[in-house]
Amino acid sequence: MNDWTVSTKFSKKWRLASSFVSFVVGYTSHLFAKRFNKTKIINIDSFNKILHDRPKGKPLITVCNHDSCCDDPVVFGAILPLSTFLTPEKPTLRWTLAAKEICFSQPFHSLVFRLGKVLPIVRGDGVYQPIMNQVLDDLNKGDWVHIFPEGKVNEKKEYIRLKWGVGRLVADAKITPVVLPFYHYGFDDILPNKQPYRPQMGQKATIVFGEPIYFDDMVRNLKEKQLSAIEIRKQITNKIEEEFYKLKEYARSFHEDHVKQIK
Repeated sequence: MNDWTVSTKFSKKWRLASSFVSFVVGYTSHLFAKRFNKTKIINIDSFNKILHDRPKGKPLITVCNHDSCCDDPVVFGAILPLSTFLTPEKPTLRWTLAAKEICFSQPFHSLVFRLGKVLPIVRGDGVYQPIMNQVLDDLNKGDWVHIFPEGKVNEKKEYIRLKWGVGRLVADAKITPVVLPFYHYGFDDILPNKQPYRPQMGQKATIVFGEPIYFDDMVRNLKEKQLSAIEIRKQITNKIEEEFYKLKEYARSFHEDHVKQIK
């Protein structure tokens, strides 16, 4: 099972199986985001520009809030063209992390999640656990990695200090990644966080993209000051957190207006 649960190398067999799983999941997510429910997307040009037009080899990290178990993949079903899911080996489809004890508890679950470009993270094992090194390898190839920096489903939408893992990735990548935050509301209406956990129809969701954050100068200055690795990743994460929670307020306003609109 190691080839399927850990390796991120795209053999022909892996590529075909990943294309099938990614497209089925992506198409289903698109239906729930755009057809069965109504998702409004604000500032999508910011995302498209950084996804497609950033310099070759420049890694991308996106970060967003985590309100529902359907955030990934339904958010990405809303923002990505369906053709993207047919070529998962390209950096236009994200890598992401999911809790190992939940999503990788059974061999079949591990297989499906890995084919969907999901890597197993062990919550509580820190920023230097082996899978984080693997994520760095993908970033060093110029890939796109998506992170839920709250570290869990935040059902109450309360303030949570962002986990420092994202700061470590920015600090330690060979080429400093660009970070694009976005914030969403309404996906916990599409899949409520309560039993019987059934997807709903006729709901409204909103996704608001911020502007890209370039850390090249900041990372260089922090390292020139010879600060500790802990302090460097802390300051980087603090910067992301500041923009993250500013965006939350914008997204709340846009979503309230969206909900008020006549269907």
